[in-house]
Amino acid sequence: MNAVAAGRWIGAERFLAGLPRVNLFCGGFGSGKTEIAVNFALHLAGGGSRVSIADLDIVNLYFRSREKRAQLEAQGVRVLLPGDRLEAADLPIIQPEVKGAIERSDGYVVLDLGGDPVGARVMASIAPSIRRAEMRAMFVVNSRRPFTLTAEATARTMAEIGSTGGFGIDALVVNSHLGDETSAATILEGIGLAEAVEAATGVGIAFVAVERRMLQEFDAGGCGYPVMVLDRQMLKPWERAERLGRDKFKL
Repeated sequence: MNAVAAGRWIGAERFLAGLPRVNLFCGGFGSGKTEIAVNFALHLAGGGSRVSIADLDIVNLYFRSREKRAQLEAQGVRVLLPGDRLEAADLPIIQPEVKGAIERSDGYVVLDLGGDPVGARVMASIAPSIRRAEMRAMFVVNSRRPFTLTAEATARTMAEIGSTGGFGIDALVVNSHLGDETSAATILEGIGLAEAVEAATGVGIAFVAVERRMLQEFDAGGCGYPVMVLDRQMLKPWERAERLGRDKFKL
């Protein structure tokens, strides 16, 4: 896949070759699952694939994939959202376009699910439409978040989300970070936690997310897992200001 050559993935040839059509990302509040889902969709589209992303997050008012609609669509990712009058709503409304994209046999679908068992409820209405062999449900593990500090807590959250949504967790995504304070040790800590979760549940690691700037410090090629290179998209307002320059930033 072109995404590998373009520096979007490291050591991921086997993972990408076996990629199912529907890829679901879920996780505890603040895990970074939306950042992962948006990057994942952009990387697939950048590799020449047809991609749709469905924003199913009815829990978190902030950092939802719908906030990046214009950018995603400009880069070839179709964004599936409620109609304009319901776009800001936090109701479990699943429009026909989402089910239609799932039921079609062409292109990839990325599902950005809400961040706790309550948010997973929306999947109960979708799950029957998905052939299980065509979907991979991935739980985003962030060792620096309250509900995933230990393997036991992480396994419990995984079970609650999967049970409420009517699906099982197929794989883990490591996304341990501390924002700008992230170090290689932070990422390795997350890998260690995910390995402990795998030992307890049998659910293995799909890939590790590593912010591009960390590639100078973290040995992505030697970590033993596929690495998705992450370019931060879901920025806080003050972070956008720093990136754009305060003279260009307007609220």
